Amino acid sequence: MTQTMSWIRDRFWSHFVVGWVVAIVILTRWESGTRLGLHALPMAVIASWAWTLHSLRDCRVQVAEGFRAQHHTWNSLLRSRPPHDPSPLRREFVQRMNHAEQHLRATARAHRLQRLSIAFTDGWHPGGGGDAAASVREGRRAHLWLGSNWFGPEQTAHLPVVLEHELGHVLRRDNQRSTVLQAVGVFLMILATAWLPLPAVVAAAVALRLLYIGWVWHNELACGPEAVLRLWRRNTGLLRTLPPLARVEHNLRAAFTHPPYGLRIWWARRVNAPAVEPHPLAVPTDPYDLTPPRAA
Repeated sequence: MTQTMSWIRDRFWSHFVVGWVVAIVILTRWESGTRLGLHALPMAVIASWAWTLHSLRDCRVQVAEGFRAQHHTWNSLLRSRPPHDPSPLRREFVQRMNHAEQHLRATARAHRLQRLSIAFTDGWHPGGGGDAAASVREGRRAHLWLGSNWFGPEQTAHLPVVLEHELGHVLRRDNQRSTVLQAVGVFLMILATAWLPLPAVVAAAVALRLLYIGWVWHNELACGPEAVLRLWRRNTGLLRTLPPLARVEHNLRAAFTHPPYGLRIWWARRVNAPAVEPHPLAVPTDPYDLTPPRAA
């Protein structure tokens, strides 16, 4: 019940801020033209400031929720008392979790993060998927969401790629830079609404949206191509198993935050990535090995 009420409260504030910004746009448009003049500047500043505060609060809430989710999902499995005779599958799963946690601790120390938590999204969110992956950062605190399938035997080969990709978002402060760009976009849209004709306003909105999507795509392609090529090919194969209509719907929905897999594979083939050492989590798991991972 607490999780549901938290979700409802967060959605309320999200819609409230969005509605407030839209109301400012409408009022600005209503008074648009030479009569408004420089009086649009304070309204643009207020709208962008409100959007920035809302985004920062949202990041803070997500990091706090992730820390609670780690206790209920990740810690409940990793630190619970194992069965009297655990199966090899359980031992391998828990050992991968332990190695991943040690690697995150080493990363947090190296980059002076106060806290870097991790949780299973399919064990916390009602609609969370086992193949999900996401990250968020707020100041010196950050959180990673991973689906439990990445720690299973079938997809464990892709775990280092997925983990480092999300860590890359955290270390580059992508969500914080996104907040700045969105605030600038809100500021420019208010001014465009006040000073430009309606067709030019629509063109400006489309241009700003496309520029932002291009920036997001660039961040998604920032990971080393040699490491992610196999994962992208695997995801392309999974998409081909979907019905055509579902595949089109998925591609359209994902295009706002991720480039198409075909474009990613084309890019990876043409970028010469430097050779890197084997990742600590890429070593095959021995369920009876109690040696600490190299990342520790």
